[in-house]
Amino acid sequence: MSTPAGPAPAPSPAPAPPAAQQAPPPGPAPAPPNGGTPQAAGGADGQAAAAPQADAPQPAPDTFNVGAGASASEATTRTGQGSLRAGLLREAWTHIGGDHVQGDKIVIHAAGERGVVLRTLAAAMVEAVRYAFQPPPRWEDIQADAWQRRSVVLRGPGGAGKTAAAVRLLLAAGAKAWYLLDSVAELTRLTELRQLGSGAGLVLDCPRDLGELRGSHLAGLEDLLERADARLVLIAGPDAELDRTVGEYVQRVARPDALDTVLAAHLAQRLGEDDAERALATAGVADLAAELLDAGAACRDAARLAEVLAHEYGAGALDLDRIRTRMDQTGGESPEEWFEGLGDTVLRTQAIALAVLGGLPQEDVALAASSLLDRFRGERGVLSASVEQGPVPLRQDPFARSRRLFAEKLRARTVSAVTRGSYGRLPCTVAEYRNPGYPPRIIRHAWSEYHIQHELVGWLAELVDSPSQQVRSFAGTALGLIATESFDHIATQVFPGWIRDEDSGYLRREAIAYALRVCAREPALRPGVHALVDGWYLSGTWQFQAAAARAYGLCLGGADLDTAVHALTRLGTVDHIRVAVAIGDACADLVEEDVAGHAPVVLRAVAEMVHEPSSRACGHLVFLILADALVAEEPDAVGTPPRSRPTLLQLAARSAPGSELRRLLGYLWSEVIRGELFADQAAGVLEGWAAQAETDPLLLDDLVRVLVEDVAEPSPRAALLLQRYTSRWTERDRFRPLPRSAAVLGSALRRTATAGSAHPGGAR
Repeated sequence: MSTPAGPAPAPSPAPAPPAAQQAPPPGPAPAPPNGGTPQAAGGADGQAAAAPQADAPQPAPDTFNVGAGASASEATTRTGQGSLRAGLLREAWTHIGGDHVQGDKIVIHAAGERGVVLRTLAAAMVEAVRYAFQPPPRWEDIQADAWQRRSVVLRGPGGAGKTAAAVRLLLAAGAKAWYLLDSVAELTRLTELRQLGSGAGLVLDCPRDLGELRGSHLAGLEDLLERADARLVLIAGPDAELDRTVGEYVQRVARPDALDTVLAAHLAQRLGEDDAERALATAGVADLAAELLDAGAACRDAARLAEVLAHEYGAGALDLDRIRTRMDQTGGESPEEWFEGLGDTVLRTQAIALAVLGGLPQEDVALAASSLLDRFRGERGVLSASVEQGPVPLRQDPFARSRRLFAEKLRARTVSAVTRGSYGRLPCTVAEYRNPGYPPRIIRHAWSEYHIQHELVGWLAELVDSPSQQVRSFAGTALGLIATESFDHIATQVFPGWIRDEDSGYLRREAIAYALRVCAREPALRPGVHALVDGWYLSGTWQFQAAAARAYGLCLGGADLDTAVHALTRLGTVDHIRVAVAIGDACADLVEEDVAGHAPVVLRAVAEMVHEPSSRACGHLVFLILADALVAEEPDAVGTPPRSRPTLLQLAARSAPGSELRRLLGYLWSEVIRGELFADQAAGVLEGWAAQAETDPLLLDDLVRVLVEDVAEPSPRAALLLQRYTSRWTERDRFRPLPRSAAVLGSALRRTATAGSAHPGGAR
């Protein structure tokens, strides 16, 4: 069957490097010039020299060929893992890499360009503003004048609470969601906001390029904001140079006359009014507040003091010295000086674990700290030779330090939060540094200043082997931060062993891609990352080719999507199941980076893989991985958690009948159903879609429409096989019967078959 009309046929991929079982070359092969798509091994340019091989390549054993089996079944029963992975990597970079804006990210597709990234404003901040905001001077006048247009610029001195004022203005205007932009350049690229839904509030907080803003930019956004019922607030510091054409949009925010009302409001929001009054009435608190909230203090200092007072009050007593110490987070010390002053090896391992896993459940941090401490124990309970000072006891008193005391010593905090994991969004208590600038500096300092590199790498490997996707994501990101300091060492001494690991190679190859994702952010390291990955691609060794596939998906595809997709298409000719699974995961990563922009490109490449005999089996498996691994969360009724829906189905439902995306999706479903190469896996993934639609009438309508119009109607044979699938969903021995999905889809398929019998011919 030919590829559906619509996607332009790509050039036939050159033969991919052959899979082999020999040991990999000792170093990366040279990259092609200019970082282009690597050429296939054995090309005309002396490629054989690029990846020296001790022996002739040997074919992979038959048990590893691309085909149905345990590996294929496992790869297609990880529902939503691709989307979960993308979200966790963003969170990991937020906590470890110094991307201090909390919250999820969303990509708005901009025609002809890369998407514009928006970050969701932390819900805790919105709630604090909603219930604890204290109006600055002239607030009523600001509110009355601000929304004469859809955009406003807030300007004022430092510490005036401009960010809180921006959120409050958006709340007053009826905003339902809040997003942050990075720059004026990103703002001017916005062409569509429908993806955000109605009532979005956009905030641009003191961007470096604020001087580039012009009144014409804001005027040009009016219609876009009006159509989406959205509003925009830009925040300018006191020293920002604004173009005079922006003047008509400016509202000036003054500092409050005193911060005691701000303190009282934030404390009441945390403790309730009665307990807040009692806390403030405690002997010495008023004097301490006057000391800490002097004329040079900012509104955020008052909010911070309220947080500390509430924490101490909840612990049972207000220790004024401890409150003063907590407010002076650094005491003039850098994080590095503070770490060196800890002295206690137990505390130092806790500090490192908190730097790597901060933002995750406190149990994960505690277990990781214990594991790292164990690596410094010898048979006699002393530190291993790589660490210079301080004995480690064979046993510790588990009651020696409470969680609160540990938090004090580590300048950390524990907060209630909702985190994403394999079982969805669940409440937990997370541990993290109070100062978000600590984690990257602590990780770099521990790596570079102490002779513990061997222990740290072994510990990170243990974390990467964890069954928790959260822990793996954070550990891989931390390794990437280390690699930005010691790229050559990590690339030559750590990565090869991880890639070839017999027990956990597939987990470690994925973690390597997480690490390279961090390295690729550094312009100076980007050529080295390309050279390393291209060398793996050309190696002729399946483990290294699988690692290359994961890297193309996670760290190289964003900057050059066409090159990454082309390389993955070539790797599709490697007949090894682990390489095929890595390609499927890489394609899921590419789609997740920009769903609307990347999905058509990726699906077109998968269709080309399916069309080529040498990569047909891989293409089938890749599509099933995409169909299973990608889910989109949509808000449901107010007060209930969002519902997950298959991303590909959602995209198809939003596309017009006969569109390229609908044709591609119909073609690929028809191929995997009719091909029967992965019959059980296709049936399982499709049943998973139907299970999600069983209690969601709108999703069921979308599922039926797409399967009937794009799969069954063009292919009577696919329609017959779909009817067989649906008949199984109501069998008596089914653990999860799907009567509604089976009835609705089965009825629609029978009507299609009846209509088709009236017009015989053309069956495929």
